[in-house]
Amino acid sequence: MTRTASLPMYCLPEMAAANAAFWMALQRKLRARGVDTTDVELEGEGRPTLEGVGPTIFLTQICGYPLFKHYRDQGIMLATPHYAVPGCTGSTHRAFFMVRVDDAAERLEDLRGRIFGCNSLLSNSGMNLPRLSLARIAGGKPFFSSVVMTGGHVASLERLGDRSIDVCSVDNVTWGFFRKFRPVVAERYRILDETVSSPSLPFVTSVKTTASDAVAIAEALHEIIDDPQTADIRGTLELAGFSVPDFGAYERLAEYEREAADLGFPEIR
Repeated sequence: MTRTASLPMYCLPEMAAANAAFWMALQRKLRARGVDTTDVELEGEGRPTLEGVGPTIFLTQICGYPLFKHYRDQGIMLATPHYAVPGCTGSTHRAFFMVRVDDAAERLEDLRGRIFGCNSLLSNSGMNLPRLSLARIAGGKPFFSSVVMTGGHVASLERLGDRSIDVCSVDNVTWGFFRKFRPVVAERYRILDETVSSPSLPFVTSVKTTASDAVAIAEALHEIIDDPQTADIRGTLELAGFSVPDFGAYERLAEYEREAADLGFPEIR
């Protein structure tokens, strides 16, 4: 059975070469540890929200909210990345409420009655974090006139650009890469507000991966950060470091969900 590696969270086409180079660097470090990855196939651009951590997954990155809510018995967290983009502090990220640059809104409250674009109901930055922000001002009542499912953060920005939605919530790391690789298009949008922070999207492996291989992958990820030969790769991917995952920090994502429900706002509406 072929095992897989993937980097589906931040995979603009402009990043494909750097993501492939990152995987190759990781393979070299794993080989030095005696870990055979010849049967591991690097997958191309995939769905931004994984439907579980299957038994063949050797390495992937996944949103912490569905991991802890639905898939916690399927995956082993290996490392939490640090990204060098605005909105990140250490091992945390957040979401940005995005509007068009010509939108007159000055604060989140001004978006009441507008159309919201949601990438996925399993998304922390696209649904869970903005739900909490909205719950705190919605008064337990529907906030938007409608919610449109877009299928991805970049798709949400595209829908915002064609005016089929009025606002979306985008992971700040995605926005950082969008601005970096598509600066002209990015000028169409602006950040209206931001959510509370949460732990960045963890790198994980299947629970079927051997304990020794899981340890080796985690060690290799940390080693990449200190390797001068990977400096260009890290720069392209804005990788500043890795932390040992803080399980308590990921558990707080469920607390955000409970707070929103207690405020009478159990879902984006």
